[in-house]
Amino acid sequence: MLTDIHSKLPMRNKNITKNYYINELEFTELVSVDYEEYLILKKNNIEIHFFEFKSLNPK
Repeated sequence: MLTDIHSKLPMRNKNITKNYYINELEFTELVSVDYEEYLILKKNNIEIHFFEFKSLNPK
């Protein structure tokens, strides 16, 4: 039985992504270690993992 799902989403820029989710959506950074190309954020029971994908075209 599944109890948790942690989505893994692409990000083009770690600083912009981190700033938006923390300052605008009130997430917190889950891991204190800075993984250069990876980011883990949490809010309540929601945990989102981001991986770097600089060449992502949002269109």
